[in-house]
Amino acid sequence: MPAQWRIQVWLGDNTSAQGRIRDETITADTEAEALAIVARRAADEVDGEVLTDGQEEVFSRTEVTSGAVEHGSTAGDTKA
Repeated sequence: MPAQWRIQVWLGDNTSAQGRIRDETITADTEAEALAIVARRAADEVDGEVLTDGQEEVFSRTEVTSGAVEHGSTAGDTKA
């Protein structure tokens, strides 16, 4: 049965609000699942920062995992 998990992450020993870098409430069955969700979100945020104007073939981790590709082609489509 899903439960609400509040995940807070601080940087270093600073426990003030300024030291907190993440504070999320997650609905998940287990603590491990909630932590995994927060970790995936953090990774996706970093992936989004990698995109730079002028880059043509850059995909987010979410797009690669789901098999989404540019121009509506399907995963495994090898047409040039």
